[in-house]
This record gives sequence, C-alpha cells and structure tokens, in this order.
Amino acid sequence: AASMALSGATLMAIILTNFVVNLRYFVMSTCVLNKIEDSNIPLNILAAHVTVDESFAMFSLSEDSSIWIYLGIAITAWLSWCLGAAIGVFTLNLLPVIVTNSFNISLYALFVAILIPAIKENRQIALLVLITAVLNIILSQFLGNWSLIVSTLVGAGIGMYIVDDEYLLSGDD
Repeated sequence: AASMALSGATLMAIILTNFVVNLRYFVMSTCVLNKIEDSNIPLNILAAHVTVDESFAMFSLSEDSSIWIYLGIAITAWLSWCLGAAIGVFTLNLLPVIVTNSFNISLYALFVAILIPAIKENRQIALLVLITAVLNIILSQFLGNWSLIVSTLVGAGIGMYIVDDEYLLSGDD
C-alpha cells in the first residue's frame, strides 16, 4: 500500500489491491479446513486467524490432517511473525542503513522460497505462475497499478482449470 501510494495510485486501487492480495488467506484457510478431518467451529476460527503463508505451505505438504498439528504449525509461524515484527521495530535504528535497506528484498525472497517447491513438484503450478507473471508484465504497460489485481484474478481463474484439485488438497503431484 505504501509503495502504491508513493507511485500515485488511487485510494480505490490501493484498497482493491490489498483486498485481492490478502484474499489468499481466505483461499488458504479454506484449503486447510477442507483437509482437516475432525474439528469444530471455534478451532476452525482460530485456525483461520493464525494462518500465514508458511503454515499453509507446511500443512499442505504434510500427510497429517489433524487440526492440532495445523494449529501447532500455524501458531508457531504466527507468533514468529509477531515476534519478528516487534524485534524489527526495536532494532531498526540500531542497524546500518545498508542492512535495513536490504530487508526490502527479503519478503520477495520469502515468497519465492515458498513458491519454488510447488513449482518443482507440479508443472501445472509452474505454468500458472508463468502465465500470471507474464500477464502482469503485459498488463502493467496498460493498467499501471491495476495490473496486479487483474493478473491475480485472471491467474486464479485460469488456475481453477489447469491445477488439479487433488494436488492442492494433498500436496501430492
């Protein structure tokens, strides 16, 4: 949102982009809860609130379908994010500027690290990532900041047809 605001994006573009980008948590929680066998509504609500990309990735690749295993993974990852943010706030001014500036790339590296195993295991996922990336590059020439929203939605729509549901639910190829 901050980088979009600095580049002159409209408020609506910023809100819609953040909505679409963070819509992944709805999708991840749905996939996790579809995989879990025995659970109840309070545990499902807790699981949905502590879902982060890493817990989703780890649980999706896991053979286990226990809510307790997922909550253990998810709460650990969620608390790590919270603790990491707190440490970052307090140590930011103690680090040299060159170090703090290099952290900007670390979030992108994190998403790449999450994505690479899925791409290696499933050609459908690899094709979907490629299609979405190319689409975003092309659309950015015409739509500016809106290209991320449109390419994400179109990529998700294409993914519904080319990615096998069993892979998403089980983590198997």
